[in-house]
Amino acid sequence: MVAKRKRGKAVTVHPVLVFLDTSVWLDMAGSEANEPLLGAVESLCREKVIELVVPQIVRDEFARNKDRVIRESGKSLSGTLKRAKVALWKYGDPRRRRKAAEVLEDIDHRLAGSIDVTADAVARIEKLFSKSTWAGDPDAAMRAASARALLKIAPFHAGKNSFADAVIIELFGQMVSSAKGRCVFVTHNVKEFSLPNGDQRLPHPEISAFFSRIKSRYFIKLVDALRALRPNEFAEAMYEHEFTMESRRASEISAAVEELIDRVWYDRHMVMMHKIESGQCKVIAKKDFGPKHYRNSALGKLVVDDILAGAQKAAARVEKKYGKGNLGPYSKFDWGMINGKLSALRWVFGEDWDELYT
Repeated sequence: MVAKRKRGKAVTVHPVLVFLDTSVWLDMAGSEANEPLLGAVESLCREKVIELVVPQIVRDEFARNKDRVIRESGKSLSGTLKRAKVALWKYGDPRRRRKAAEVLEDIDHRLAGSIDVTADAVARIEKLFSKSTWAGDPDAAMRAASARALLKIAPFHAGKNSFADAVIIELFGQMVSSAKGRCVFVTHNVKEFSLPNGDQRLPHPEISAFFSRIKSRYFIKLVDALRALRPNEFAEAMYEHEFTMESRRASEISAAVEELIDRVWYDRHMVMMHKIESGQCKVIAKKDFGPKHYRNSALGKLVVDDILAGAQKAAARVEKKYGKGNLGPYSKFDWGMINGKLSALRWVFGEDWDELYT
């Protein structure tokens, strides 16, 4: 409860009791796009704007399905992407397919982390469950659900075994009858609970007794429910969580690795040029290079003329790309940062730590 003052008097404002069907919890866990919504729910619970109602049957259904949701997150789309990449390189326009391949790689890279994201969402949802205390009378709900089954009324009207759904809606009815504040029921199972052959935002007539215009509301989207009942608080919570950091695209990481390699290579090239100018490194013609020169070449004491010419052209390209003034010289600290970044980014791409080859 939250105490607010209105015209000098203290007014008790009860949190909205939010009862979510299992389908809503599973969908919230299974899609990365729902992360801001989950964050907003957590914030609203902490601030006691809403109070989640999670009966044992919802917890059990969620527990039975959570491993499947984690396993399947990104799986279907990942398979489609693999087929798309094969088709792209086989049939795509050679002038355009490289750019298209980068886009597919970016998507695939983000999907690789979707299982971890889903597992984290599941853990956060279970933490929310642990703070939900309302229980109700499950035995009475089961008896009422059995009566619905015998009469073949919603949610049994679709010819399915909807006993769990019937128990859930009966438990919601219990909550409404004992609640002091406003209540909301949210479900994604529109075939079982919504008006058939009509506006799905309305409840089925055979469960409509549980709902009213003020105290008890029916929704098929959690966003709509929170926006309707607590618009200001919900908008603030969503704003807070919509502007969180996103993971880098694969193309961004690849470009950063390329830049670090260019910087390391360019510095080594400039060291070689200094050695040539100071006489520590000798330049010889390609036609004169033989086995006896291998050792000095490896030690940086000798370089072949055509290799030097190619390196100078490559150095000019690097200078044009990054600006000569931005390519060193580097302090020991700078070198530590460059090597640390290169090692970390390669690790993200699946290589072992300390891979610093250039």
